[in-house]
Formats: sequence, C-alpha cells, structure tokens
Amino acid sequence: MSKNLKSIYKDIINNHNLQESIPEFFEMAAEKYNTYATVRLALNYYTGYEMYWDENWTGQTRDYIKHINDIISDALLEVREKEDLVEYVRQIDNIRSNITERMEMLTLFVDLFEIYEYALNRVEYRFKEMDQIKEDEELAREVLRYIFDSEDNVMINEKIKEVIGQLPVRITKQKYFDYISDSFNELIGASEGVLETYIYIIRSCAMLDISSDMKEAYPELWDKKDQLEILDFKDISNKEYEEASLLVQEAAALLEIESSAYYNLIEIVNELYTILLCAPYIGQASENNNEHRKAALHIIGSINKAFTKDKQEEPTSEILESFGVIEGLQEDMEYDIISLEDIIYQIDKNHRMIVDSLGREEQLHSLLHSKNLQSGSLFVDLDGTDSDEPIDKDRLYKEKNKLINELEERFQSLDRMIVRAVMANTMNKMPVFFNSHTEVMEYVLYSLNKCTDMAEKYASIEIIVSMME
Repeated sequence: MSKNLKSIYKDIINNHNLQESIPEFFEMAAEKYNTYATVRLALNYYTGYEMYWDENWTGQTRDYIKHINDIISDALLEVREKEDLVEYVRQIDNIRSNITERMEMLTLFVDLFEIYEYALNRVEYRFKEMDQIKEDEELAREVLRYIFDSEDNVMINEKIKEVIGQLPVRITKQKYFDYISDSFNELIGASEGVLETYIYIIRSCAMLDISSDMKEAYPELWDKKDQLEILDFKDISNKEYEEASLLVQEAAALLEIESSAYYNLIEIVNELYTILLCAPYIGQASENNNEHRKAALHIIGSINKAFTKDKQEEPTSEILESFGVIEGLQEDMEYDIISLEDIIYQIDKNHRMIVDSLGREEQLHSLLHSKNLQSGSLFVDLDGTDSDEPIDKDRLYKEKNKLINELEERFQSLDRMIVRAVMANTMNKMPVFFNSHTEVMEYVLYSLNKCTDMAEKYASIEIIVSMME
C-alpha cells in the first residue's frame, strides 16, 4: 500500500479529517481502479481477439464482441463528456446482464450433460470386459485412508464430497431428502446470499431450472438433451450407449467453446464497465502522466482496429513493447486494490451522511460498483443487496420444503439411473453430513455392499481408485 493511501486509510478508520480525506480517497480510488482495469482490459481484450479467430466465434458471441468493440471505439478511445458516458454505461450494463443470462444457461446445460455422462459411465462395463475388483472392506479401508491422510479439515471434507459423488447411490429417496433437510439446518444463522447461492447450486445440479428459453438459445444442445431423455438405462443396448456417449462428447466440446468465450467476454465487459464508471472522476493531469495506462490504451486501440479486418493479424513490435511496459503491473497493484475494497466498505457502512453532505453519492456508487466488478466474482449481481442479517428459521423451512417438493416431482419423470446421478451430483455439494470416521466407513461400505449391478460398481470403483492415485 502506498504511503499516501495508508495515511488516508488511517484517517478514515480513525474518523479523522473525513471532510478532506474522503474526497481525496475517492479521486485516488478512481485513478487506481481505472489504471488497473485498463491494464486488465488490454490483456483480456488481446486474449479475446485470439479466441475470436482461433475458435471462429459466430452468432451471439460475435454480436456481443462487435457491440463491445463499438463502445471501446466510441467511449474509451475518444474523449467523452460525463453525460455521454452515462449512455455507454447503460449499454455495457445491458450487455453484462445478457452475458450473465447466457452463462447461467450454459451452466445448466453443463450440469445436465454431466448427469447423463455419470449415468452412461455406470453402464459402460455392460459392454466391456471387467477385471477382478477388491473386496468391499479392503477398498473401503483404502478410501478411508485416502480421505483422512491429512489433518486439514477443509481438505478432508472436500475428499469426502469427492468420494460421495462417485460411490454407487443406494440410499432411499426419503434418506436423500433427509440429507437435503439436514443441509438446510447447517445454514441457520447464514446470510441471504449464502442461502440463495446454495439453493442455486442444488437446483442447477438437479436440473430443476431447465426452461424453454434454453431451447431457443441453444437448439443443438436442446436436441441432444431430448435424445438423451428418452434412454432406458435398464435395457440400453451397446448401439444406444455408443450413440449417447457421442452426443455427450459433442455437447461437452460445444459447451467448452461457448463457456470459454463467455468467460472472456465477461472479463472484458467488467474491465470496460469499471473504466467507464471511473472515467468522470480522474483528473486530466493524472491521466496524461500515467505511462501504464497509455501503453494499455495503445494495445486496446490496436486490437480494436484489428477487429475490423477480415483476417487475424500478428502483434506488431510496438504492441509487444507496450505489453512490456504493463508487464507485472497487475500483480503489483493487487494489494492496493484489496485495500481499496476495505476502505470503500468502511465509508459505505460508516460515513454515508458525510458522503451525502459532500455531494459525492454518485461517486461512491461508481466506486462500489467498481469494487464489485474487480472482486474476482465475474458474474456478481451489481444490484443485489449484501444483507448481513441472518436468515430466520421460517424462511429456511419454507425454502427447504419447496426444494424437496420440486425434487420429488422431478424424480417421478426421470429414469432411475438419472435419479441416482442427480442424487450423487447434489450430495457432493452439500455440507458434509458425517460426524466421525466410523460414519464415513459405514456409508462407503453400505454403498458398495448394496450395489449388485457389477458394471455400475466397477465403473464407480475405477473412478475412485483413479482419484486416490
């Protein structure tokens, strides 16, 4: 942390000289966020340019990058008045919302095809030779040694979840719902955001939020989903297995390309959004004297022009020189960026009245958004409320019952193997529900003992053994 920033930080924490230190901090924060975001935009924009050509972006991704290119050309590479920037902020916010919506669809598709991959893996050895497998007790002891070979509880819990996600599922639906219910009890005292995130993960992993909007956005993936849904895993033939496996592989390849494109797009958008938010609050002298920002803008301008060409261009020596100027700056600034988050939080929570009296509400709002955009959570909801208030038991009870009822209804329309896949795919996202080594051992042994489908058992053991190697 720079000496000046450290001095301002002390003043704000100690409620000293706030009428002067807050405006001074706001200007410094805007400058740092702007520089940091401009450097990161240069890096991510160049990556996006390469991906655009290497992966032959088409359709919606191509439309988004074209709109982003226009905003960069008009709002970043040209000098604009504050009033003009408001419209560009609105546009980039709209693009961000649309990209987030697309990414949510892709996540739902990823979870769906992972469930079918799990099920297909469990029938694979109906059509292949199987080697001799170890006795259940011997394997269970090996699994236990693998799980508890560390004293780090976080690592132990992650390994337990890992194993649960691959063991044959032989518990009853009622026992599964008991685990769901118990997992909600673990959330007593948690914040609203924690609850919403947990419910979102379970719903996505259980295919509860599949909607017709996804068909319109990705008809090819939807068609593959429809073909997989009619499979009868009990009597699946070798031909059906091979065809279904190919469908899943094709879906996975498409999802990887689309997901990487949207991850890059959201990174570009977050940096551009930050720059536009901070631009009105940066002094011209500071802007002109920032060599790192100049070098980053040179890269951004060159890439922006390159996007208008009909073929990919190699970076010029001038661009490579500019990359040399900004090299390492992102890492050097990270501690300052973390410090900014803390100070902005303190001002927002403790000094709102002073900010209002100074007429700086809009500037604080821009910095709060910039803080979130640079938080590392790429798809963070900028308009969400971060309530620290704990959730009451009535709300938990309501959400728990709603989720269990939807799961019960969903299970009625699914093949039994897919129900088991959903159980495995959600149980390994729950808080660990074992209280001792013995309970873990009993669950592992129970899962192995009760699985009489040797193809399923063999596939599960094969994956678990590979995890332990």
